[in-house]
Amino acid sequence: MKLRDLPGAINRTQQTRWFKIAATVALVLIVGGLYGWYAVGVASGRIGEIDATLDKLSEAAGGNADLSLMRGVLQNAESTGLGVAAVVVVVVGAITIWLGLGLTYLLLAFVAAAVAFPLSLFESTEVYARLIFGVVVLSASFTVLMQALRVLLSGPGPVMAVARNMLTEAVRMKVSIVLIVLLILGLTVLPGVLDAEQPLRYRVQTFFQYSISGMFWVLAVLTLAFGVASITSEQRDKVLWQTITKPVASWQYLLGKWIGLVGLNAVLLLVGASGIFLFAEYLRQQPAIGEQEAYIAESGSGMPTEDRFILETRVMTARRSVGIEIPKEFSVDHPDFQRAVREYIENQRLTDPEFATTPDELDKVVSDLHESQLRIYRSVPAGGRRVYRIPGLKHAKENNTPLTLRFRIDAQGNRPDIFYDMSFVILSADNPTPITKRMGLGYFHNIPLDPAMIGDDGAIELQVYNGALFIDPSGALGIRPNPTAVSIPENGIEVSYKAGSYRMNYLRVMLVLLVKLAFLAMIGIAASTFLSFPVACLVAFGVFLLAEMSGFLVVAADVYGSTGKHGEFLWYKWVTSGLTDFLGNLFRVYSDLKPVRRIVDGRLMPWSSVAAGTLVLLSTTALLFAVAVAVFRKRELAIYSGQ
Repeated sequence: MKLRDLPGAINRTQQTRWFKIAATVALVLIVGGLYGWYAVGVASGRIGEIDATLDKLSEAAGGNADLSLMRGVLQNAESTGLGVAAVVVVVVGAITIWLGLGLTYLLLAFVAAAVAFPLSLFESTEVYARLIFGVVVLSASFTVLMQALRVLLSGPGPVMAVARNMLTEAVRMKVSIVLIVLLILGLTVLPGVLDAEQPLRYRVQTFFQYSISGMFWVLAVLTLAFGVASITSEQRDKVLWQTITKPVASWQYLLGKWIGLVGLNAVLLLVGASGIFLFAEYLRQQPAIGEQEAYIAESGSGMPTEDRFILETRVMTARRSVGIEIPKEFSVDHPDFQRAVREYIENQRLTDPEFATTPDELDKVVSDLHESQLRIYRSVPAGGRRVYRIPGLKHAKENNTPLTLRFRIDAQGNRPDIFYDMSFVILSADNPTPITKRMGLGYFHNIPLDPAMIGDDGAIELQVYNGALFIDPSGALGIRPNPTAVSIPENGIEVSYKAGSYRMNYLRVMLVLLVKLAFLAMIGIAASTFLSFPVACLVAFGVFLLAEMSGFLVVAADVYGSTGKHGEFLWYKWVTSGLTDFLGNLFRVYSDLKPVRRIVDGRLMPWSSVAAGTLVLLSTTALLFAVAVAVFRKRELAIYSGQ
């Protein structure tokens, strides 16, 4: 066989059924064998050794809350991340094999390894090895999944034909190619810019923040720009004439465009999300600050370091958080508060008869007084104490789930060189014992709590002392007060507990991002049915920015108000704030999902929120689709010039 005939022979071999079956079986056996060797021979032995040490410490400590939380941390240290990587390799590899590209991509992998491996041996060139490896893996995964998507959309009918044509356009148009390349390069380069000297929890949070946000924004720009360009260019170049003159209804054409665009987003999101997830799992297995290796502290005590503790209980988890309950006497409708408001207004009117005479002015006074009252409730004088009730923890008590108290204090301008001693007593516990902790000002501190401290009503009664409690020589309880009073911000007291798996939470977040992109795809398509490319882009990107900023707009409208400096009603402020508030609430569901923030903070994205957000956004998408079809039917496409 001549050398020039070798590519053809390789291609014919990888297209045969016997090769596909044999290669798939070999892939499953190799990957499964490697995973089994790692999981049984390495991971289980390492974790089991730590667990045995913890059992000894637990016997000595009598069920210390720190040890309970550490046991939960070790349960998260299983090799599940490697298992996900194995599944991804098998699925993508099997798709590649059955598309008839198995030997082609195997050869590509060998070439990439031959180039990247020598570079990885030297510290100065290691970053280039990572870049080459990442670009090759992500690009190959993208092309394979695009081929698989084309197969899925190969069914009969005009809708599928338009969707397939949309995918062909995606790899032909410059705007889409530039954004796809930017996405792949960004996800490859980002891990290399993380500061290895930072605490591990900050590195993971930074990676999540920039990788997921960057991926979503690149895909959003691609969705809007490509969606608008696809339809407007076909109208401008009169390509649409040939499509519409065939038996293709308006709704079929627009639906095909939307399905093709959503399919493209699904492929890119799957590639990007898989890369982000696997690198996050890799980061998780790196030593945290104070560890000699992952999960093993340098001190050898078996206790978690602060960096590892926060990472596992606040970031790489799916936790549910509960704040303090505001007592009834501090509500706006309480008779004592209403009487205080009336007395305050009457006293002010003695010097200013026009004080709070309009409904808006009165609402402003009530709001300010109520906020002032809450600030007093959330402050503790020097040497004083205050009791806070934290309800809604019955689920954690029933499941014996360890808790984390998150607490922050503000004082003296939050100077970084000042520390306060704060003491806590859990009154709802069977045996209330003071807990004293030295705290910095202006940032959160975490204190592990035992679920046994939750009362029978599912609430924790937390008594906070502004000072360090001690027992004096006479046996009485005393306190060494801090220099000044402390204030607690609105969300400064919070109890959280693990309510689900971090990995399932990550999956739910990615589903929400896909639903958002599907909504944006319909916005771009609807705008392009009656507007030229520049105007359609302006409208589509404007709606996108409004949706992303809707939470800020609602707050801004409330702060801006409708009155002047002296409380006088101003009609133009009323119109501006009303319009801003309307636009903010119009996209409130879109904004309130906050998928990226939930992953970065380790907060649970419940299925109920996913279902509610999906229902609202898809219903809005269906409404936009109906409007787009109605408008498209009215268009005189045969005389459209694109100008």
